Amino acid sequence: MNLLTYASLGLSTGGAYALVALGLVAAYRGTGVINFAQGALGMFGAYIFWKSYQDAGIPLGVAIVLGLAVSAAIAIAFFALIGRRLAHAPAITKILITIGLMLVLEAIVRIIWTNHQETVEPFLVGGGFEVAGVRVQSISLLLAAVAVLATIGLHLLFTRTAFGHITTALRDTDLGAQSIGLNPRLWGSVAWGLAGVLAATSAILVLPITQLSPTSLTTLLVPALGAALAARFTSFPIALAVGVGAGVLEGLVTGLVNAQVARAIPFVVTLIVLLLIARTDMARGTREVKAVFHVGSGRIRWPWVVVGAAVVLVTIFSAAGTVVDALSLTAIFGLVALGIVVSTGYTGQVNALPLGVAGVTMIVFGAVSHSGASLYLSALAALATAVVVALALSVLFVNAKVYEVTIGSLAVASILQTVVFSVDWFFNGRTGWTIGDTTLFGIEISNITDPHAFAVVAWIVLLVALVLVANLRSSATGRYVLSVRQDERLPAALGIVSARSKLIGLVVSSTLWGLAGVLFAIQRGFISKGDVRLEGFGYSESLALIAFVILAGAGHLTGAVLAGAFAPGGLLSNLLSFTPDINDWQSLFFAANMIWILTTEPDGVVGQYLRIRDRLRRKRVRSDGPDPTVTGGEPGRENRKVDATA
Repeated sequence: MNLLTYASLGLSTGGAYALVALGLVAAYRGTGVINFAQGALGMFGAYIFWKSYQDAGIPLGVAIVLGLAVSAAIAIAFFALIGRRLAHAPAITKILITIGLMLVLEAIVRIIWTNHQETVEPFLVGGGFEVAGVRVQSISLLLAAVAVLATIGLHLLFTRTAFGHITTALRDTDLGAQSIGLNPRLWGSVAWGLAGVLAATSAILVLPITQLSPTSLTTLLVPALGAALAARFTSFPIALAVGVGAGVLEGLVTGLVNAQVARAIPFVVTLIVLLLIARTDMARGTREVKAVFHVGSGRIRWPWVVVGAAVVLVTIFSAAGTVVDALSLTAIFGLVALGIVVSTGYTGQVNALPLGVAGVTMIVFGAVSHSGASLYLSALAALATAVVVALALSVLFVNAKVYEVTIGSLAVASILQTVVFSVDWFFNGRTGWTIGDTTLFGIEISNITDPHAFAVVAWIVLLVALVLVANLRSSATGRYVLSVRQDERLPAALGIVSARSKLIGLVVSSTLWGLAGVLFAIQRGFISKGDVRLEGFGYSESLALIAFVILAGAGHLTGAVLAGAFAPGGLLSNLLSFTPDINDWQSLFFAANMIWILTTEPDGVVGQYLRIRDRLRRKRVRSDGPDPTVTGGEPGRENRKVDATA
């Protein structure tokens, strides 16, 4: 096939990337918020369209309008409800809230319809024609033409009309705009509505190419983020050019190499954009006057640790096999969540790679163990890989802003999904990796032969990791790491290098995720491509786990343990396993609660418990009255007892 023919095929996906990117730019220019739910909005509208048209028999034109309207309505309603809280929220809050919307929409689609892929036949245009020996698909021209027309329309709307001037003014200084009677939520909702229409348009038009599934449609987001970042979230023509260019390059690589490698090209383009032109402050207009998450002291309360360990041990050796497996997974996901506490709670980053790093180290452990190496050597190789991954990521992340870290981690996670987790070579062809030696200090800890021993080891590893992170938190290094999570300028004035702090947090969190990967490998006993792809090591699962950590308490070590229990296959899922789609319901519940928590109680369950506990203590002290043994019976010294026990 002619290379130009492959390039023309890339026009279709490039047009879809461009349309999603245009929506991202429109939402940012109108509100100052980067909407990470843009792909999910399009996916939801595409499902509404196809189910209305194919299943309900609604006429094509009406079904398309319905899909566009639903996406726009969701976007408008969401910003109308949450927009006021987003106006001056820290950058990390904006990221997490829009990610929460993405997770909510994905969970609803899986619950109502399915997670399986559906084939969509061409419904608007089909076939193609030849021009000078080059085969051009009609759908490619349609998507490219719609993207160009949308670019022209949006450019004129934002530069030549009152709407564009007003929304730009509101984004830069909404307080000043409010003083002259402008409503930021009203105008911002219109901008988000436009973004919703563009997202649904791209998802609907590209359906015959990508097919219908939650994952295939949401993958439009990452290349679109790269195009919007290249445009600095302000220029519609640049977003169009980079989006279409990424699609055309993907088509060319399909012809030159193969489709497997080509699928990673748009994500590589996003990383290149991040390396070349990022470092702009995308948090313009925000006032980060306080940290999002309060952080625990790192003090270990050993009596509670002993009691908790005793309860876990008794449960492991007395409960049924399914409960033991759930406890093992709770400990493993607790390790992943502990890494999220470090990366999100301590360093203030939203990294979409927790399960991606765990998946890579699991594969490395399996490959080394399959070759006959000991458990120690296999684990060392896996952990070394985790550290190398962290050092490689530091090139992108240590000098990046919060939004850039999230975008970059999404791109890397997408590359892992398309190139590593989907290629037979990384899994010993179709044979897979069989875990060999699982002897620790002379004790067999294989989950296959002795699940109780494995569960005990998993919890010991989690406990040791918790103690080490607690010591890190209370050390000078921990304070060094925490110093830059809110504002990098003041620490820099004091001589603190923010890049070093971020590097420490990245290495620690990546090592914890690597440990989880080792335990995942031992727990499975065999690693194949199908298991890795089906059981979820992508960025959607990582973002869902971040939601669990936020709900539990992102700044507290106890939050990591709770998040492990919330995770799929964990203790809570096991207790609620009366319905087959419990994981989807959990994702919906936790994602919706993450949005609510970030706008009301960012410290989660643990923070709320600590606040209630302290309130009850103060109330009890006041009800006891002055204590002569503390105050000496002197009047006016009633608060001495409180001070003495603080």
